[in-house]
Parts: sequence; C-alpha cells; structure tokens
Amino acid sequence: MKQKKLLLLVVLIASIILILTNFYTIKVLSAVRAYINGESEFSKGQKDASIFLVTYLQTGNKEYMYGFSKAISIPIGDNIARTSLTNNDKDALTTQGFLMGRNHTDDIPDMIWLFKTFHNISFMQQAIEIWAATEPLINRLDSFGHSIYSLKEAERLSDAARLQSIREISDISTRLSEKESAFSQILDKVARDIKTFLQWLNIFLILVILGVTSLFGMRMLNSLSASERALKATIIELNDTNRELEHFTHIASHDLKEPLRMVTGFLTQLQAKYKDQLDDKAHTYIHYAVDGATRMKRLIDELLEYSKTSISQVVYKKVDLNELMDEVKANFQGVLNETGAGIVVGALPQIKVNRTQMLQLFQNLLGNAIKYRSEAAPEIYVNATSNNTHWVFSVQDNGRGIEPEYFKKIFIIFQRLETDKKLDGTGIGLAICKKIAENHGGEIWVTSKPGKGSTFFFTISKQL
Repeated sequence: MKQKKLLLLVVLIASIILILTNFYTIKVLSAVRAYINGESEFSKGQKDASIFLVTYLQTGNKEYMYGFSKAISIPIGDNIARTSLTNNDKDALTTQGFLMGRNHTDDIPDMIWLFKTFHNISFMQQAIEIWAATEPLINRLDSFGHSIYSLKEAERLSDAARLQSIREISDISTRLSEKESAFSQILDKVARDIKTFLQWLNIFLILVILGVTSLFGMRMLNSLSASERALKATIIELNDTNRELEHFTHIASHDLKEPLRMVTGFLTQLQAKYKDQLDDKAHTYIHYAVDGATRMKRLIDELLEYSKTSISQVVYKKVDLNELMDEVKANFQGVLNETGAGIVVGALPQIKVNRTQMLQLFQNLLGNAIKYRSEAAPEIYVNATSNNTHWVFSVQDNGRGIEPEYFKKIFIIFQRLETDKKLDGTGIGLAICKKIAENHGGEIWVTSKPGKGSTFFFTISKQL
C-alpha cells in the first residue's frame, strides 16, 4: 500500500511540474515574441524617422518633418518603458511607453512580467544593455532632427552642412540597426533554447509518468491476478464444501426419516393388531402420533428442497413455460376436480431458467392458491409481461387474501399466518419460492386484499 501511494505521489508531482513548466515556458515565449515584435516596430520607427529627416533636408517639405516626429516617437516610447521598468515605476507609466512603441495591449502584461522576473538573468541583462545603448542614439537623432528643422526654417543650413547632416543621420541609423539586430538575435536564441529545454523536459517528465504508471499498472495487474487466483481457489473450496454439505443433507434427511418410518410403521401395526383391545382415547393418541410423524417427514422433505435451492449449482436452459404449466396442471388434476378450481394460463414465453426450480415455483404458488381458497371455487390466472431487464410473472387468485402487515413475513422460512395454522403446512413453500426467484436474478412480492384474493408477482432476469 505504501509503495502504491509513493508511485501515485511521484506521478502527481511529475504532472504538476509538467503543467507548471509548460505554463511558464509558454508565458516566457509569449513575452519574448512580444519583445521581438516590439523590436520590429522600434527598428521600423527609427528607420522611417531617418528617411523622413533626410527627405526633409532634401526637399524642405514640412510634411516629412511631421512624419519624422511621428516615427521617432515609437523608439522613444520603448525607451520610456525600459526606463520605467529599470526604476521600478508604476506599471501605468510602463504601459504608456509600450503603447507609444506600438506594442499590442494584450502583450504588455507579459512583457512587464518577463522584465521584472528575469532582469537579473544573463540573457535578459544582455538584451537590456543593448536596449539601453539605443537610448542615447535615439535621443541624439531626435535632437538632431529638431536642430535641423530650426536651421532649415531660419535658412541658415548650408549645402555642406546639409550633406554632413545626411551622413550623420545615416551613421546613427546604421549603429541603431546593429543594436536592433543584436537585440533580436539574443531573444531568438533565448526562444530556441527555451524550446529545446521544454522539449527535453517534456520528454523526461512524460517518460517518468509513463514509467511510474506502467509500474503501477503492472503492480495492479499482479495484485488482480493474485486476487483472481485466490478467488478461484475460494470458489473451488466453496463448491467442494457445498457438495459435502449437500451430501450431508441427503444423508441426514435419510437418517432422520428412517426412525419416523419405524414409528409410523409400528404404530400402524399396533393399531391394526390391537384395534379391538384399544379404547377410543388410545386410537386418538395413535392417530396424533402418526400424524405428527407424517408432518415431521414432510417437514424434512421440504427442508431438503429448500437446502437444494440454496447450495446446488443452478443450471439454466431454455424452457417453454407453456409446456411446463401443462405439467403443473396435470400434477394438480385430482385437486382441481375435487375443488372445482379453474386455472387460466396466458401466453407464456420460452426463456432460460432452471426447469426443476421453475416447476417447483409454479407448483408452490398454485398449490397455495388452492389450499388457501375461500368458499368460492378457486379461480387462478397465470400471466407474463416483460420490461427491459426482466420477465414479470403473476399468479392471481380469488382466495382469502392477506393482511398488508404480512406481505413480507410470509416469505420468511417457518413463518405462517395465525389463520393458516389450522391448515396443513410447514411455512417453507414461499421461502423456497423466494430463493428460486433470487437464483434467477429476480425477486418475489405479493399484493392482496383480505377477502378479495391475492396476486403473487415474481421476476426472472433476461441475462441468465
């Protein structure tokens, strides 16, 4: 048990590490991508500013000066964001700078997080140093542009000064481009390194999870195999015990019935040989003794039947219940003629059951319907319906009926109603019916109204 818990703990920890690593790696890569996009806007802004300024020098068109001011604000904004981050200013100022640098609003939180989290890490320090080195050049280009505008508007800019200004603008732009390229290369390398690290870490963690899971699965399979072997051994032992118990039951019932046969036989002979010498009281005693022995024999027989339904292995075969009911009716033919009883059987299905037990079940229910009849001739109706999982059978009669408080009690072995104790019976028949229904994956119950008759229902599973 401790090993299983340890294996599950390893899988849980590895899974958590895998999830967190992927989450933060994706977050870092997203931020790096945002900085690379920002660098592209930075580079485009400074190059556009240089072109606009050179064109202004050549044409004197103020529209190009306006374009210069707009373009140069992009790298200026990025440098404002860097300064704000370095000084640990409020995020609002940093956000404003990044927005001036034309960074996407959704990327800014990741860009701020990456700077604050990794600014002391080597790769980020190198990128920040290059970024910081662009600020003097951007400021110089901005100042240079405003100076040129002032001189140009005052018509104090000579041709030689104009050419010199163009060379200086080109020099600043070239130096900025070099730093921008270096900045991008560092971030590209970081992205590649993170991707490689993530791949290897994922492979390692997945192998750990698969290995531990496989080990756990093998242990579970071994445990299940051991349990299955133990269960099979228990079933074999239980079957052996059941066979021994069934054998013992047969022997015990035979040994119990033998003394009863002797008692009954000797009493009968006693009554026949000395009937003229015995008075009425003696004959009455002999009658009671014989009757008691007979009832004891019947009780033993029914107990034996009950034990069979409990311990015998049940074999199920397809049976036509219409033919089976014909056999049941034939068994009751003498009683039916004597009592004037009528049995009406609806269309019954062909289903998989144990034929012997099903015959006993119907005989017990029909026998009770005849035995516990009212003054009217018994009328018995047998029908069958079905649902998704079970066949539902009913045996309806017009007998005495049963009080609701006895609906469950009558299915308990040896339990009989007070009103029925005058009739011959052992209180085992309905208990046998209950056991047979359970052996067939079903149940049995009764609905009744005193004086109006009873209906016994039982179900048989369709999955036997």
